[in-house]
Amino acid sequence: MTNPSLEARNVSRAFGPLLAVDHVSLSIESGEIVVLLGKSGSGKSTLLRILAGLETVDSGEVFANGHLASSKSKVVAPEHRNVGMVFQDYALFPHLTAAANISFGLRNVAKSQRSDLATAWLNRIGLGSRGTYFPHQLSGGEQQRIALARALAPKPSVVLMDEPFSGLDPQLRLELQATTLETLRTEGVGALIVSHDASEAIGIADKIGIMAGGKLVQSGSPRDIYNNPTSLDVARALGDTWAITALAQNGVVTTDFGQFKTELTGPVILAARPEATNILAAPDGPFTVTRAVGVGRFVTLSLQSADFVLRAQVEAALAPPIGSSVNVHVSPQDVLIFKA
Repeated sequence: MTNPSLEARNVSRAFGPLLAVDHVSLSIESGEIVVLLGKSGSGKSTLLRILAGLETVDSGEVFANGHLASSKSKVVAPEHRNVGMVFQDYALFPHLTAAANISFGLRNVAKSQRSDLATAWLNRIGLGSRGTYFPHQLSGGEQQRIALARALAPKPSVVLMDEPFSGLDPQLRLELQATTLETLRTEGVGALIVSHDASEAIGIADKIGIMAGGKLVQSGSPRDIYNNPTSLDVARALGDTWAITALAQNGVVTTDFGQFKTELTGPVILAARPEATNILAAPDGPFTVTRAVGVGRFVTLSLQSADFVLRAQVEAALAPPIGSSVNVHVSPQDVLIFKA
Protein backbone atom coordinates (compact mmCIF):
# COMPACT_ATOMS: atom_id res chain seq x y z
CA MET A 1 0.00 0.00 0.00
CA THR A 2 1.46 3.37 -1.03
CA ASN A 3 1.34 6.54 1.02
CA PRO A 4 -1.06 9.28 -0.12
CA SER A 5 0.59 12.25 -1.83
CA LEU A 6 -0.93 14.50 0.82
CA GLU A 7 -2.90 13.64 3.92
CA ALA A 8 -4.59 15.45 6.79
CA ARG A 9 -5.10 13.40 9.93
CA ASN A 10 -7.63 14.79 12.40
CA VAL A 11 -6.46 18.40 11.91
CA SER A 12 -8.07 21.35 13.68
CA ARG A 13 -7.50 25.10 13.51
CA ALA A 14 -9.22 27.80 15.55
CA PHE A 15 -9.18 31.57 15.24
CA GLY A 16 -10.22 32.81 18.64
CA PRO A 17 -13.63 31.26 19.43
CA LEU A 18 -14.13 30.19 15.80
CA LEU A 19 -13.19 26.58 15.05
CA ALA A 20 -12.48 27.00 11.34
CA VAL A 21 -11.35 23.39 10.78
CA ASP A 22 -12.72 20.79 13.16
CA HIS A 23 -10.92 17.42 13.31
CA VAL A 24 -10.77 16.85 9.55
CA SER A 25 -9.12 13.82 7.95
CA LEU A 26 -8.63 13.79 4.17
CA SER A 27 -6.18 12.23 1.72
CA ILE A 28 -5.19 12.86 -1.90
CA GLU A 29 -3.74 9.86 -3.72
CA SER A 30 -1.29 10.12 -6.60
CA GLY A 31 -3.15 11.27 -9.72
CA GLU A 32 -6.45 11.71 -7.84
CA ILE A 33 -8.62 14.82 -8.30
CA VAL A 34 -10.38 15.79 -5.06
CA VAL A 35 -12.82 18.70 -4.92
CA LEU A 36 -13.87 20.40 -1.67
CA LEU A 37 -17.38 21.87 -1.70
CA GLY A 38 -19.09 23.96 0.94
CA LYS A 39 -20.57 27.35 1.71
CA SER A 40 -18.41 30.40 2.41
CA GLY A 41 -16.93 30.05 5.89
CA SER A 42 -17.21 26.25 5.92
CA GLY A 43 -13.42 25.85 6.33
CA LYS A 44 -12.44 24.85 2.78
CA SER A 45 -9.78 27.49 2.17
CA THR A 46 -8.37 27.20 5.71
CA LEU A 47 -7.91 23.45 5.21
CA LEU A 48 -6.21 24.13 1.87
CA ARG A 49 -3.82 26.59 3.54
CA ILE A 50 -3.05 24.06 6.29
CA LEU A 51 -2.16 21.43 3.68
CA ALA A 52 0.01 23.94 1.84
CA GLY A 53 1.88 24.92 4.99
CA LEU A 54 0.55 28.48 4.92
CA GLU A 55 -1.45 27.93 8.12
CA THR A 56 -0.51 26.06 11.29
CA VAL A 57 -2.57 23.42 13.09
CA ASP A 58 -3.77 23.43 16.69
CA SER A 59 -4.02 19.65 16.66
CA GLY A 60 -3.64 16.78 14.23
CA GLU A 61 -1.01 16.14 11.58
CA VAL A 62 -0.34 16.67 7.88
CA PHE A 63 1.79 14.21 5.91
CA ALA A 64 3.33 14.97 2.51
CA ASN A 65 4.50 11.87 0.61
CA GLY A 66 4.50 9.91 3.87
CA HIS A 67 6.61 12.45 5.80
CA LEU A 68 5.33 14.60 8.65
CA ALA A 69 4.83 18.13 7.31
CA SER A 70 2.69 19.77 10.02
CA SER A 71 1.89 19.18 13.65
CA LYS A 72 1.49 21.41 16.67
CA SER A 73 5.27 21.32 17.20
CA LYS A 74 6.52 21.09 13.62
CA VAL A 75 5.89 22.94 10.34
CA VAL A 76 7.74 22.15 7.11
CA ALA A 77 7.94 25.25 4.91
CA PRO A 78 5.63 25.24 1.84
CA GLU A 79 8.55 25.16 -0.61
CA HIS A 80 9.86 21.94 0.95
CA ARG A 81 6.62 19.94 0.72
CA ASN A 82 6.71 19.20 -3.02
CA VAL A 83 3.26 20.74 -3.24
CA GLY A 84 2.17 23.17 -5.97
CA MET A 85 -0.31 25.99 -5.37
CA VAL A 86 -2.66 27.89 -7.69
CA PHE A 87 -4.29 30.82 -5.93
CA GLN A 88 -7.72 32.28 -6.69
CA ASP A 89 -6.17 35.47 -8.11
CA TYR A 90 -3.33 33.43 -9.73
CA ALA A 91 -0.69 35.50 -7.79
CA LEU A 92 1.59 35.92 -10.80
CA PHE A 93 4.57 38.21 -10.31
CA PRO A 94 3.63 41.41 -12.21
CA HIS A 95 7.25 42.35 -12.94
CA LEU A 96 8.08 38.97 -14.52
CA THR A 97 7.17 37.73 -17.98
CA ALA A 98 5.04 34.63 -18.47
CA ALA A 99 8.17 32.55 -19.09
CA ALA A 100 9.93 33.99 -16.04
CA ASN A 101 6.88 33.28 -13.85
CA ILE A 102 7.01 29.63 -14.89
CA SER A 103 10.79 29.51 -14.34
CA PHE A 104 10.49 30.99 -10.86
CA GLY A 105 9.65 27.69 -9.20
CA LEU A 106 12.46 25.78 -10.89
CA ARG A 107 15.05 26.52 -8.22
CA ASN A 108 16.22 22.91 -8.18
CA VAL A 109 16.85 22.91 -11.94
CA ALA A 110 20.08 24.13 -13.52
CA LYS A 111 19.76 27.72 -14.76
CA SER A 112 20.72 26.59 -18.27
CA GLN A 113 17.66 24.33 -18.38
CA ARG A 114 15.04 26.62 -16.84
CA SER A 115 14.38 28.60 -19.99
CA ASP A 116 13.91 25.46 -22.08
CA LEU A 117 11.52 23.96 -19.52
CA ALA A 118 9.50 27.20 -19.34
CA THR A 119 9.25 27.25 -23.14
CA ALA A 120 8.15 23.62 -23.17
CA TRP A 121 5.40 24.39 -20.66
CA LEU A 122 4.27 27.45 -22.62
CA ASN A 123 3.87 25.25 -25.68
CA ARG A 124 2.09 22.58 -23.66
CA ILE A 125 -0.58 25.02 -22.46
CA GLY A 126 -0.96 26.63 -25.89
CA LEU A 127 0.76 29.91 -25.03
CA GLY A 128 4.05 29.47 -26.88
CA SER A 129 3.81 32.96 -28.35
CA ARG A 130 3.15 34.64 -24.99
CA GLY A 131 6.43 33.95 -23.22
CA THR A 132 7.59 37.57 -23.27
CA TYR A 133 4.23 38.98 -22.18
CA PHE A 134 3.74 40.37 -18.67
CA PRO A 135 0.68 39.34 -16.62
CA HIS A 136 -1.20 42.58 -17.32
CA GLN A 137 -0.89 41.82 -21.04
CA LEU A 138 -2.58 38.44 -20.66
CA SER A 139 -6.27 37.59 -20.40
CA GLY A 140 -7.69 35.99 -17.25
CA GLY A 141 -7.72 32.61 -18.90
CA GLU A 142 -4.11 32.96 -20.05
CA GLN A 143 -3.04 34.01 -16.56
CA GLN A 144 -4.76 30.94 -15.14
CA ARG A 145 -2.86 28.67 -17.51
CA ILE A 146 0.46 30.35 -16.63
CA ALA A 147 -0.31 29.89 -12.93
CA LEU A 148 -1.05 26.21 -13.53
CA ALA A 149 2.17 25.74 -15.53
CA ARG A 150 4.18 27.48 -12.79
CA ALA A 151 2.68 25.12 -10.20
CA LEU A 152 3.33 21.98 -12.28
CA ALA A 153 6.75 22.80 -13.74
CA PRO A 154 8.68 21.72 -10.58
CA LYS A 155 6.93 18.30 -10.79
CA PRO A 156 5.03 18.41 -7.49
CA SER A 157 3.29 15.31 -6.17
CA VAL A 158 0.06 17.26 -5.66
CA VAL A 159 -1.35 20.68 -6.59
CA LEU A 160 -3.67 22.74 -4.37
CA MET A 161 -6.09 25.06 -6.20
CA ASP A 162 -8.31 27.66 -4.53
CA GLU A 163 -11.34 28.54 -6.71
CA PRO A 164 -9.14 28.45 -9.84
CA PHE A 165 -11.99 28.98 -12.32
CA SER A 166 -13.98 31.69 -10.56
CA GLY A 167 -14.54 35.00 -12.31
CA LEU A 168 -14.30 33.52 -15.81
CA ASP A 169 -17.07 33.56 -18.40
CA PRO A 170 -18.96 30.24 -18.71
CA GLN A 171 -17.42 29.07 -21.99
CA LEU A 172 -13.85 29.90 -20.95
CA ARG A 173 -14.50 28.27 -17.59
CA LEU A 174 -15.43 24.99 -19.29
CA GLU A 175 -12.42 25.16 -21.62
CA LEU A 176 -9.99 25.78 -18.76
CA GLN A 177 -11.51 23.01 -16.66
CA ALA A 178 -10.90 20.63 -19.55
CA THR A 179 -7.34 21.91 -20.12
CA THR A 180 -6.50 21.70 -16.41
CA LEU A 181 -7.92 18.21 -16.05
CA GLU A 182 -6.08 16.96 -19.13
CA THR A 183 -2.80 18.48 -17.91
CA LEU A 184 -3.14 16.97 -14.42
CA ARG A 185 -4.02 13.56 -15.86
CA THR A 186 -1.11 13.67 -18.33
CA GLU A 187 1.35 14.61 -15.59
CA GLY A 188 -0.12 12.08 -13.14
CA VAL A 189 -0.38 14.78 -10.47
CA GLY A 190 -3.01 14.69 -7.75
CA ALA A 191 -5.01 17.83 -7.01
CA LEU A 192 -7.17 19.28 -4.26
CA ILE A 193 -9.50 21.91 -5.69
CA VAL A 194 -11.64 24.22 -3.56
CA SER A 195 -14.88 25.13 -5.33
CA HIS A 196 -18.42 26.28 -4.68
CA ASP A 197 -19.72 24.98 -8.03
CA ALA A 198 -21.46 21.60 -7.76
CA SER A 199 -21.55 20.97 -11.51
CA GLU A 200 -17.83 21.69 -11.69
CA ALA A 201 -17.12 19.23 -8.89
CA ILE A 202 -19.27 16.49 -10.42
CA GLY A 203 -17.61 17.01 -13.80
CA ILE A 204 -13.96 16.84 -12.75
CA ALA A 205 -13.65 15.08 -9.38
CA ASP A 206 -12.67 11.52 -8.58
CA LYS A 207 -13.67 12.28 -4.99
CA ILE A 208 -15.73 15.06 -3.44
CA GLY A 209 -15.54 16.29 0.14
CA ILE A 210 -18.43 18.32 1.58
CA MET A 211 -17.51 20.76 4.36
CA ALA A 212 -19.86 22.51 6.77
CA GLY A 213 -19.06 24.30 10.01
CA GLY A 214 -15.40 23.33 9.78
CA LYS A 215 -16.19 19.62 9.55
CA LEU A 216 -15.84 17.22 6.63
CA VAL A 217 -19.42 15.95 6.77
CA GLN A 218 -19.19 13.47 3.86
CA SER A 219 -16.68 12.35 1.24
CA GLY A 220 -16.79 9.87 -1.60
CA SER A 221 -17.25 9.58 -5.33
CA PRO A 222 -19.58 12.13 -6.98
CA ARG A 223 -22.07 9.36 -7.78
CA ASP A 224 -22.09 7.99 -4.22
CA ILE A 225 -22.67 11.39 -2.62
CA TYR A 226 -25.27 12.40 -5.20
CA ASN A 227 -27.26 9.20 -4.72
CA ASN A 228 -26.67 8.72 -0.97
CA PRO A 229 -26.26 12.08 0.80
CA THR A 230 -26.21 11.85 4.58
CA SER A 231 -28.17 15.08 5.09
CA LEU A 232 -30.25 17.64 3.24
CA ASP A 233 -27.34 20.10 3.32
CA VAL A 234 -25.10 17.54 1.61
CA ALA A 235 -27.78 16.83 -1.01
CA ARG A 236 -28.13 20.55 -1.74
CA ALA A 237 -24.36 20.96 -2.00
CA LEU A 238 -24.54 18.85 -5.16
CA GLY A 239 -27.52 20.57 -6.75
CA ASP A 240 -31.08 21.83 -6.46
CA THR A 241 -33.12 19.72 -4.01
CA TRP A 242 -36.64 20.45 -2.76
CA ALA A 243 -37.69 19.28 0.68
CA ILE A 244 -40.83 18.99 2.80
CA THR A 245 -41.48 17.99 6.39
CA ALA A 246 -43.51 14.84 6.96
CA LEU A 247 -44.25 12.14 9.53
CA ALA A 248 -42.97 8.56 9.42
CA GLN A 249 -45.35 6.03 10.99
CA ASN A 250 -45.11 2.26 10.95
CA GLY A 251 -42.24 2.37 8.45
CA VAL A 252 -44.04 4.60 5.93
CA VAL A 253 -44.11 8.30 5.02
CA THR A 254 -47.42 9.29 3.43
CA THR A 255 -47.61 12.33 1.12
CA ASP A 256 -49.90 13.83 -1.54
CA PHE A 257 -47.73 12.14 -4.16
CA GLY A 258 -47.26 8.67 -2.72
CA GLN A 259 -46.13 6.53 0.18
CA PHE A 260 -42.45 5.87 0.85
CA LYS A 261 -40.85 3.26 3.06
CA THR A 262 -38.34 4.27 5.72
CA GLU A 263 -36.63 2.88 8.80
CA LEU A 264 -37.10 6.22 10.57
CA THR A 265 -39.94 7.04 12.94
CA GLY A 266 -41.44 10.42 13.76
CA PRO A 267 -40.83 13.79 12.06
CA VAL A 268 -38.70 13.50 8.90
CA ILE A 269 -37.55 15.55 5.95
CA LEU A 270 -38.52 14.07 2.60
CA ALA A 271 -36.58 15.42 -0.36
CA ALA A 272 -35.91 14.84 -4.05
CA ARG A 273 -34.27 16.55 -6.99
CA PRO A 274 -36.29 18.38 -9.67
CA GLU A 275 -34.97 16.07 -12.40
CA ALA A 276 -36.41 13.09 -10.48
CA THR A 277 -39.82 14.78 -10.04
CA ASN A 278 -42.35 13.77 -12.70
CA ILE A 279 -45.67 15.46 -13.45
CA LEU A 280 -48.88 14.49 -15.20
CA ALA A 281 -51.59 16.94 -16.24
CA ALA A 282 -54.76 16.37 -14.18
CA PRO A 283 -57.73 18.77 -13.90
CA ASP A 284 -58.20 17.80 -10.25
CA GLY A 285 -54.51 17.39 -9.39
CA PRO A 286 -53.37 18.67 -5.97
CA PHE A 287 -50.54 20.79 -7.43
CA THR A 288 -50.69 24.00 -9.45
CA VAL A 289 -47.91 25.17 -11.78
CA THR A 290 -47.02 28.66 -10.52
CA ARG A 291 -43.70 29.40 -12.22
CA ALA A 292 -41.39 28.24 -15.01
CA VAL A 293 -37.66 29.08 -14.97
CA GLY A 294 -35.06 28.34 -17.64
CA VAL A 295 -34.37 28.54 -21.35
CA GLY A 296 -33.44 25.86 -23.82
CA ARG A 297 -34.60 22.27 -23.79
CA PHE A 298 -35.50 22.04 -20.09
CA VAL A 299 -37.35 24.30 -17.65
CA THR A 300 -37.88 24.01 -13.89
CA LEU A 301 -41.48 24.33 -12.73
CA SER A 302 -42.64 25.42 -9.28
CA LEU A 303 -45.56 23.26 -8.14
CA GLN A 304 -47.74 24.68 -5.35
CA SER A 305 -49.99 22.51 -3.17
CA ALA A 306 -52.04 23.56 -0.18
CA ASP A 307 -49.07 23.00 2.14
CA PHE A 308 -45.77 23.24 0.25
CA VAL A 309 -43.93 23.85 -3.03
CA LEU A 310 -42.06 21.24 -5.10
CA ARG A 311 -39.92 21.73 -8.20
CA ALA A 312 -39.88 19.58 -11.33
CA GLN A 313 -37.53 19.73 -14.30
CA VAL A 314 -39.32 18.94 -17.56
CA GLU A 315 -38.79 19.33 -21.28
CA ALA A 316 -39.84 22.85 -22.25
CA ALA A 317 -41.95 21.58 -25.15
CA LEU A 318 -43.98 19.41 -22.76
CA ALA A 319 -44.31 21.89 -19.90
CA PRO A 320 -47.93 22.67 -18.95
CA PRO A 321 -48.86 26.38 -18.83
CA ILE A 322 -48.83 28.43 -15.64
CA GLY A 323 -52.02 27.80 -13.69
CA SER A 324 -52.37 24.16 -14.77
CA SER A 325 -53.26 21.48 -12.24
CA VAL A 326 -51.00 18.44 -12.14
CA ASN A 327 -50.25 15.25 -10.28
CA VAL A 328 -46.69 14.53 -9.08
CA HIS A 329 -44.85 11.22 -9.09
CA VAL A 330 -41.43 10.48 -7.58
CA SER A 331 -39.94 6.99 -7.77
CA PRO A 332 -39.11 5.52 -4.34
CA GLN A 333 -35.44 5.09 -5.33
CA ASP A 334 -35.21 8.84 -6.01
CA VAL A 335 -36.63 9.93 -2.66
CA LEU A 336 -34.27 11.03 0.13
CA ILE A 337 -35.54 10.79 3.72
CA PHE A 338 -33.67 12.34 6.65
CA LYS A 339 -34.41 12.60 10.35
CA ALA A 340 -35.95 16.01 11.04
